[in-house]
Amino acid sequence: MNLSSRLTFEPFRIWWTINKGPKMDLTKETSFSPQTASKIWKDRFPVRSDVIETICSEYGLSIEQVIRYKKEGE
Repeated sequence: MNLSSRLTFEPFRIWWTINKGPKMDLTKETSFSPQTASKIWKDRFPVRSDVIETICSEYGLSIEQVIRYKKEGE
């Protein structure tokens, strides 16, 4: 298993579901392309680090609230 398959945006998706609206509103609020938003919703990496930084900055989240590393077997 490569490193990128162990990374997940699950913390951000949970936060978004609780605090925001439809998934595609992310593109409106951040100016991310639909392709970038799709990568976030489907854990399709690689994703540029500035995307993660934008999410942290825009929504006042720590990196742990945006992305996490899954342990083997999860």
